[in-house]
Amino acid sequence: MTVGRKVFVFKDESRIDPISKETREVLISIYYPSNPVEHESKYISLFEPNISLAVDMLCSMGVDKDYICKLDTKIHNDESVDITAKNCPIIFIAPAFGVVRDMYSFCVEHLVESGFAVITVGATHESIFSIFPDGRFVQQSNEISEIDSLDIHSWKQLLKLRIEDIRWVVRNVDEVLDSDKDLRAIVDVNEMGIIGHSLGGAAAYELLKRDKRIKASILLDPSFHLITASKAEGVSVPLLVARQEKCSFEELENEISPELLPLLLSGYESLFNSCNLNSSFIKLNGAHHMTFSDIPIHYNEDGIEHKHSTINKYIAAFLEEHLKKKENKFHELLKNKIKNGIDQVNSKGQVI
Repeated sequence: MTVGRKVFVFKDESRIDPISKETREVLISIYYPSNPVEHESKYISLFEPNISLAVDMLCSMGVDKDYICKLDTKIHNDESVDITAKNCPIIFIAPAFGVVRDMYSFCVEHLVESGFAVITVGATHESIFSIFPDGRFVQQSNEISEIDSLDIHSWKQLLKLRIEDIRWVVRNVDEVLDSDKDLRAIVDVNEMGIIGHSLGGAAAYELLKRDKRIKASILLDPSFHLITASKAEGVSVPLLVARQEKCSFEELENEISPELLPLLLSGYESLFNSCNLNSSFIKLNGAHHMTFSDIPIHYNEDGIEHKHSTINKYIAAFLEEHLKKKENKFHELLKNKIKNGIDQVNSKGQVI
């Protein structure tokens, strides 16, 4: 299957961007089943119309230019919609801190092939770069790049901005769908889910408290220290939390500062204890925090294809069970978890 991609800019006239001091702009990419094409597509096409600046920035961060420029993708910009696709639930993706919204292509491709439409929500001034359709190239602001890991107040402010951005996109998703009658024809706006990674995971969880249209959520190694969870808040949608390999106190005590670690562990435990029976907590052996993005692909990391394949399998099965009503699809898959390098974990992050 070919995956199509269209880019839109939302302007929220009700908000002023705290960095630019102008109207808040939110970039999104919508991915969908598209008609087959004969020509190949390169990964760097995701950075149109300012590929050169994007590649230069990635190379300044240690990415090999020849390698990144040769990478292929199944995603094609502005291709026509495959109108034979029907009833595609919409999945929103909220990226990790600094990660560009299109750097989840490994997951996007699989979700579209599994019958979903995907909308990735950018974070202007927070992503390492944001590329607008008119060619503007907006880098991460110095103010945001310099936030200290223990400056919880500033992180909460950034989280609030993320939540407002995603809520705006969810509320105005009809504007995107109305731009193309074929897009409108293939999606099911009654079935929506959200995937969030790291800071995006904390934002995704907070969105569940505010928007009842979201019917399933997946948190990929989220920022637990920024999550406020309790039974009283009534988040009852099915939830899958997928963590990196190191997630217990014993595994993390030499990885994370002694000031931050207790906040992270207590946040995770509160989330675990507040969730209902439709929730699952797993970890992927061999995974690190950025395994849940395209970043390891950029650096040609050994074994990343297998890890991404496993992540995709569990993500798709969970969403199919809860949004496509494929009964027990995810829970049947869990029976093979050991073979797949997956472990279930308890409230302390320890293997069950």
